[in-house]
Amino acid sequence: MKLYKILFIIPLFLLASCDLDREPFGVSNFWNNEADAWLGLNAAYEPFYNEEGFGRGHFWAGPASDDMVINRNKNDDDQLTKFIATSNASGGQFSNWQLMYRTIRRANDVMANVPNITMSDKSRDLILGEANFLCAYTYFYLAKRYGGLPFYDWKKPLEINKPRETKTETYIRIEAYLKEAISHFEAQGAWTREKDDLGRPNLGAAYGLLAKVYAHWGKYAEAKAAAEKVINSGKYSLDKTGNNGYAHLFSLAGEKHDEVLFNLVNKPIRNQGTVTSVILLSGTLSGGTGWYYFAPTKSLYDAFQAGDLRRRVTLAGEGDEVHFLGKTTVLTSTMIRDMTTGYMGTKYSAAYNELTSWNWETGADVPLLRYSDVLLIHAEAEIFLAGGGPANRTKGVPAAASSFNEVRVRAFGGDVTKAIAAPTFNDLVRERRCELAYEDERHYDLVRWGLAKEVYAAATTVTDPRGPRSFDPVKNAHFPIPQKEIENTDYLLVNNPKPGYSTFE
Repeated sequence: MKLYKILFIIPLFLLASCDLDREPFGVSNFWNNEADAWLGLNAAYEPFYNEEGFGRGHFWAGPASDDMVINRNKNDDDQLTKFIATSNASGGQFSNWQLMYRTIRRANDVMANVPNITMSDKSRDLILGEANFLCAYTYFYLAKRYGGLPFYDWKKPLEINKPRETKTETYIRIEAYLKEAISHFEAQGAWTREKDDLGRPNLGAAYGLLAKVYAHWGKYAEAKAAAEKVINSGKYSLDKTGNNGYAHLFSLAGEKHDEVLFNLVNKPIRNQGTVTSVILLSGTLSGGTGWYYFAPTKSLYDAFQAGDLRRRVTLAGEGDEVHFLGKTTVLTSTMIRDMTTGYMGTKYSAAYNELTSWNWETGADVPLLRYSDVLLIHAEAEIFLAGGGPANRTKGVPAAASSFNEVRVRAFGGDVTKAIAAPTFNDLVRERRCELAYEDERHYDLVRWGLAKEVYAAATTVTDPRGPRSFDPVKNAHFPIPQKEIENTDYLLVNNPKPGYSTFE
C-alpha cells in the first residue's frame, strides 16, 4: 500500500494515539483482519510526516554541526547548539521526542497484534519486518541525539514509566530489532518492494541501517559485513542520470530511484505534503512563504571542491542560479537578505520548479536512508580496520577505494580522474560531509570520531557567524533529554551526562 495513502486512510483513533500510557480510543473493534494490520502499520508512519517529525524536527540538532546555524530567534535551541545549555527547553525537540515515541508505540501495537491475525505469510512477514525496522530506525535516530533511552515493550504493556537504559543496552536492543526485521524480510526475499510499496523498508534498508548502527557503535568488522550484504546484493545503485545523478536524485523525477533505501513518500499531487523545503527557504525570495529557520555556513560551502556538483544541489548564495516556478533566477544578496550567513539551503527545493506559485508545502519525498551512505560506511569500516582513523588521518587504504570512489566520482559527473586510489580518513570526513549535508549526519559523525571539540573550536566568524564554540566531549556527547519529558516521568529519567548513558559502558 503506497505510503502517501496513509495521509488519507489512517483512522482517527489511531491518529489520536500519542501517549504510551493509554490504549488508542476505539481499538476494541480493530486488529481483526489483514486490512486492519496494514492500517495499523501505516499509522506508525504518520508521526514522521508531522512538521516536528521529519518536516523540521530532524533539523533542530543539525546546527550543532558546522554545516548550518539557526537563522531565527530560537534561543533555547541556539543555546543547545552552542553547547551552553545544561537542560533542554526546546519545544521542537520535545515535540520531536513525543512523535518518535508515538511511532514506537504504534509499531509495538503492530507487533503485538499481527501474529494473531489470519493472513498470508508474505503479508505477515512484510508487516512485522517493517514494524521492527521502524522501531530500530526511530530508536537509533533518538540514540544518536540523546544516548541511552527508555524502551517500550509490547510484551510488558503496563511498564510505561521506565528509566533510561545504558547506551550499550540501547544499541543491543536496536541491533535485535534489525535482526528481527531482517529475518522477516529474508523469509520473503524482500530485497526490493513492489511498485505500490516503493519507499517502504526492505532488506537493503535493514542491512544498511545495521551497518550504520555498528559504525556508531565502533564495531567495524560487523559494519563492513552488514554493508557488504547491501553492496553484494546487486539490487541497489547510485543515481547517475545525465552525469549529474545527485541533482536528479533530489528532483521529483528521481526521488524514487533505488538509491533511496528508506523514503517518506508523499502524495502524487504536489504542495500537499511535507514542509521540509520551506523550512530552509528564504522568505524574502519567496515573498513570505519561506520560513528561513536554518542557514548553511560558509564552512559548508567551502567544503565542496571545485567541480563537485553536489554543492549546487545543497546550497546557494549570491551569484548562483536557482530554478523555481519554471524560471531561472540569479540570486542577489537582497533576494536572500534574511539568510544571516549569505547562503540558503536548496537540497529539498527542486519541487518548486514544478509549481506555478510559492507554497509552504512542496510535497517532495524525504529520503531517510540512501545507498551512498552505506557505501561510505563500508569505506569507513575498511579505513578503520586497516588502522586509519582520527589517530592516523593520512593513512591511505586501497581496500576502501571501490565503495568510496563510487560516491566521489558520481559527485564530479563521472570524472574518473577524481578517484582516490587509497582514500584516507581525512578524505572520508570530507566525503561524508558533502554527500550527506542536511541529512542529519555531520554533528554525530564528528562526535563519534572524537573530532567535534577540535573542529568547532577552529571555526572563525568568517566560516561560521558563531565563531569558535567550546565542545566538551563528555558533557556534550549527547543533547540533554527534553526537560518536559523528564518532568513527565516525575524525574525517573535522568539527564546527560551520566556514566553509561552517553558512553558505551
